[in-house]
Amino acid sequence: MTTSSAHDAPRKNRLARSSSPYLRQHETNPVDWYEWGPEALERAKREDKPILLSVGYSACHWCHVMAHESFEDPDTAALMNERFVNIKVDREERPDIDAIYQKVVQLMGEGGGWPLTVFVTPEQKPFYGGTYFPPHPSHGRPSFRHVLRSLSDLWRDKRGDVHAQTEAFMDALRAIASDVAAGGRDDLTGQPDPALTDPAAPRLAATRLVSRVDGVWGGFGRAPKFPNATALELLAVVARGDSEARETEEAARALRLTLDRMHAGGIYDHLRGGFARYSVDREWLVPHFEKMLYDNALLLPLYAEAAVSWPDAAGYRKVVEETIAYLVSDMQSAEGLFHAAQDADSEGVEGKYYCWTPDEVRRVLGDEATAELVCTVHGVVEGGNFEHGWSILHLAQPLEERAEALGMTQAELERVLQDARSKLLEHRHARVPPLRDDKVLTSWNALLVSGLCRASSAARAWGDDERAEAWRTLALRAARRLLETHLRDGGVVMRASFEGRVHTMGMLDDVAFLGRACLDLHELTLDRHWLDYAAQMAAQALDRYAREDGDGFFFTSDDAEPLIERTESTHDGPIPSGVGVITELLLRLDASGWAPEGSRATALAVLERFRGAVAQPFAYASLLLAATYAAPEAVHVTLRGPSADDPALVALADELRSRRLRVRAAGGPGHPISLSYEPADSVSAVLCRAQVCSAPLTESSDIFAAL
Repeated sequence: MTTSSAHDAPRKNRLARSSSPYLRQHETNPVDWYEWGPEALERAKREDKPILLSVGYSACHWCHVMAHESFEDPDTAALMNERFVNIKVDREERPDIDAIYQKVVQLMGEGGGWPLTVFVTPEQKPFYGGTYFPPHPSHGRPSFRHVLRSLSDLWRDKRGDVHAQTEAFMDALRAIASDVAAGGRDDLTGQPDPALTDPAAPRLAATRLVSRVDGVWGGFGRAPKFPNATALELLAVVARGDSEARETEEAARALRLTLDRMHAGGIYDHLRGGFARYSVDREWLVPHFEKMLYDNALLLPLYAEAAVSWPDAAGYRKVVEETIAYLVSDMQSAEGLFHAAQDADSEGVEGKYYCWTPDEVRRVLGDEATAELVCTVHGVVEGGNFEHGWSILHLAQPLEERAEALGMTQAELERVLQDARSKLLEHRHARVPPLRDDKVLTSWNALLVSGLCRASSAARAWGDDERAEAWRTLALRAARRLLETHLRDGGVVMRASFEGRVHTMGMLDDVAFLGRACLDLHELTLDRHWLDYAAQMAAQALDRYAREDGDGFFFTSDDAEPLIERTESTHDGPIPSGVGVITELLLRLDASGWAPEGSRATALAVLERFRGAVAQPFAYASLLLAATYAAPEAVHVTLRGPSADDPALVALADELRSRRLRVRAAGGPGHPISLSYEPADSVSAVLCRAQVCSAPLTESSDIFAAL
């Protein structure tokens, strides 16, 4: 028997001091890793070596695979150390770096993604890139060592070819930077697409989105399938429109199908709640098991508001309740903020923590009949539906249909399942859990604050005041903590924190999402200091992130670290674009009378420049959503009263928030109703539409009639 000692511990590299949990996962690699910064860039220049830039994130399965196969291999690491300066980047901390070099890989026809592997000159200019490289040639891809040797030889022997390639990439990056959404034409009439502020724009965009929806399994396209919550938001807005319109019916059908299929699939955690990042198949059955804060932040308000629109869909409320409970139990910090992600792997195996076999279910439940019922309902089968003979829990059949087939009421079936799920979850807690990325990101937490605000309003609308108040409290606590910890002197927004260290200048997403979260809190609480914070964020975006032409926004501030490109925020990704959200914030603040000077002009200039977004709604859904606040039907209600907590005023605000989830706008999409509060001697409301305002209305019947 041998004992370990300190001498047996792996030697740690520079990443051991990193503020990124992802980078720390690589602290024992034999690779001589650097973080992005002057030290690495200056060494590359001094030694005339190319840079190997590796970008990933903690919950990325294939990042772990490549790390195990290549970065932990001493021979591969020796080759990397000898011929390159090696830089590791956490894409969640530095999305500005990731955004630039993802475009390089996309230009090469690779499609982009993570792990991202790009080879750049000491001046940061790219000359080759890819994603995952295997340790041995496979599936038409060269081995990673072959790539390393070939590019090192190219750098040494054919420097002219390298420079020609870098210039070609730089020209292409400049061309991409100058390209915005060009105008299109209506598919049916051939007429030019309407302006984004035209009520026809979201309807036409929704029709184009619906054409991409899988009519059997929901979601967009075939496989893999991502939730694409921002595009679903656009369908939700149109689904609340004119109930007689074809576009409304189509959008509602596509949205409900997608929400139904997602929460029945394995992408949803049926024991704990919460959604995984995406499904590898068409049926939403097999996820990549990582759970991201942003996906759950964006999906929970969709389900919450759908539960108001379709009260018969009891499963939607359950999804919201379970998802928030999961976030509180598994993702919330002691300070009330929320961590970034949970890994897909445990004990080095993807999905091991989440999967089951029939034998295991029987052992845990100790009752053959109940075990058989659970396995039948959740699709746990001999041989499994995933790797290693494991089964991923899902709803193989809607519960109401299953209950009818079993001769039970749905409520009876739910009671049996709930008890069984509790036992299975308790057993699952004893397994080795996936790693959690404990950093706190401003933008993702702000998305959750907004989601909790909307969930709270929805819960009030469906009559659950207890949950409405609890979720409001969660949102308030997280927002207050963000403002306490993630703002520097002068209100400058920072991006991330880890182990008490707040770092990295905020990106546009951080500023815009935080501003919108504060405005959402004002609408929920009527507390005016949230309105003031929202205006501060808007001013910061206008001052430090806006284009000189006043018709767009950069991803980084004007005093951020200079990179080879100052990337403009344009289209949506897994989260809405910064330009879409800041445009919404400017328009909503303008309606309230609290906007910084120039807000409306800037927002309208953005919408005009990107008017072609109607033709590409999948990429520009957030801008289309923002534009609804500038449409003629948009309504702003200024609530007036002695105090924000005046009972009559609170009741009126609750009813308005409930009504806007059910409103039907004749001839248009579900038009937005924004709220603000100002002090007055008595309770009244002023309604403004198309920059024309009513006299103060004191009777609720008059207010709702005016809507």
